[in-house]
Amino acid sequence: MKMLENRLDRKSILQPIKSVCTCLFAVVLTGCGGGTPTAPAPQPSSQSSNATPNTQVAQNAKKQPAKTSEKKVKDDRKMIDGIPYDVWFDNPLAVAANSKSVTPVALPGTSVANSTAASTSPNATKTTETQEPSPTGGVDWKTIIPMPVVEAQVKEIRNRLTRNMQSVGTYNTSYLELPTFTATLAALAGIVTEHPEDIGWKKNAKYLRDLSAAFTAEPLMRGAKSFRKVQIPYEQMIVILNGSLPADVPKSEDKIPLSDVASMGDLMKRADIASKWLKSNVGSADALKAEKEKVINEAHLLAAIAKVITTEGYGYVDDEGFLGYANPMSDACLKMVAAAKSDNYEEFDQGLTQVYKACTQCHSEYKE
Repeated sequence: MKMLENRLDRKSILQPIKSVCTCLFAVVLTGCGGGTPTAPAPQPSSQSSNATPNTQVAQNAKKQPAKTSEKKVKDDRKMIDGIPYDVWFDNPLAVAANSKSVTPVALPGTSVANSTAASTSPNATKTTETQEPSPTGGVDWKTIIPMPVVEAQVKEIRNRLTRNMQSVGTYNTSYLELPTFTATLAALAGIVTEHPEDIGWKKNAKYLRDLSAAFTAEPLMRGAKSFRKVQIPYEQMIVILNGSLPADVPKSEDKIPLSDVASMGDLMKRADIASKWLKSNVGSADALKAEKEKVINEAHLLAAIAKVITTEGYGYVDDEGFLGYANPMSDACLKMVAAAKSDNYEEFDQGLTQVYKACTQCHSEYKE
């Protein structure tokens, strides 16, 4: 063994990069078991690599068969007990103890980008595998339509009903538009039953939801008979909105599909009213500032309607094409909300354009 070390000391400690990589591979294969190391694949000699430019080496590699080249290298290389000399390190134990990773070196005509990208660290892989799903577990109504906006929209519908239900005469002049707003009220009340925020009549929201649906369960007609028929549910709805529960109100389920209480056609009419108002009344930065509160309320309502019609019962919950219109529309509405809050008319206009585009494309494909 001592004689072997003396022979090693007399040799040059400098080796080319390829020989070092080959040596490390041989040491890893040899391990600590004391077995005989296996000779790696022969490499070109250091003298040949240093003397020939890289481009010339590549050309020679293409011209000469691999077997001939390997044989020549074997013949030229010095051996120690049948093992190529350049396998041995001056201090093999120190090299074996080095656990640092070796950065691959790009040779002429090759690239290491792919292999580098593929060598992800264990921590990165673990992060990807253990990523938790979104904890919402349902529709994020708080973001789509905050409770103060729900309250403002419900108040507006209540005031409209109060005007229209004063007498048979006022009812006759407005009965055709009532279903649009009572369906919207039913949808909003249904949202309140699932909303994380509170409102004064939340505990009775399910009754308001069903009474609003019953208001137009049958087609409305002109005249006193139809007026008296809807007058009872209307008065019960007002009592609930005042914070109480009528004694004779019908029982209601805690949760039912919104499609059972709010028709898609009526909700689309309310969405059309909102989008047309935004387009007609918010045509400049000054108008956006002047109508900021109503813009925010109408944009949130549009976002809520776009989300409601994708819920169970409307028939599109699994329709990727329909969802491809409805979900971007809801996102565009929230973009308008953010733009209105920051007085950014350009962003608002972009959001409104996206809403119009989604509506137009959807109606051309899904005609109700």
